[in-house]
Amino acid sequence: MVYLALIGDFIASKDILDRSLVQQKLETCLHSLNHQYQDVLVSKLTITLGDEFQGLFQLDAPIFKLVDELVLAMKPYKIRFGLGAGEILTPIDPEQSIGADGPAYWRARQAIETVHKKNDYGNTQIALILENPQLSQQANALLAASEHIKSSWRPSQEEVFEALIELGIYQEQFEQYRVADYLKLNESAFTKRLKSSGAKIYFRCRNAVQELIARSQEGN
Repeated sequence: MVYLALIGDFIASKDILDRSLVQQKLETCLHSLNHQYQDVLVSKLTITLGDEFQGLFQLDAPIFKLVDELVLAMKPYKIRFGLGAGEILTPIDPEQSIGADGPAYWRARQAIETVHKKNDYGNTQIALILENPQLSQQANALLAASEHIKSSWRPSQEEVFEALIELGIYQEQFEQYRVADYLKLNESAFTKRLKSSGAKIYFRCRNAVQELIARSQEGN
């Protein structure tokens, strides 16, 4: 059985002044995500060290939507992520992701170490390692492109993205008037912000990686 492992850790965690408060905030956030994504969770998101956490998911989990919800919930603190697809060789505890081991976690660890070493001048904070190196390369090119889009957002464009996430939207096609109403903007002003943000291309890239994850198991 192939799973998707997620490892996250805080960037510059030693510079965080009130670490206990941040850890409490993270615990609350992970608890909420564990409930929200319980249908695709194999082992709950769990804090493993003071500034690191991990979880195990079904391969079809909407993992990038979850990651973006987590990133927004933990602002202004920044997090890097490593994703790995593969088997788990040890018993799985559904209640906590501690002690499980296998290729899924090995690859997730390799992915987060890749982010440490090569993050495109601080823009890219997520990487994915699949069993197939060619698919991994394609996936990480798409992730880097989406991260580059996000890195250039102005506050008004970030506001558009946050509204989309809050409304549960994570695809290119959606009812624009609904988001415009949510932001109390007229449709013309919203369309300008949306177009300049590149948010639709961002979603296209992220969802293309989701498809590559699914494709990685075709024929297995």
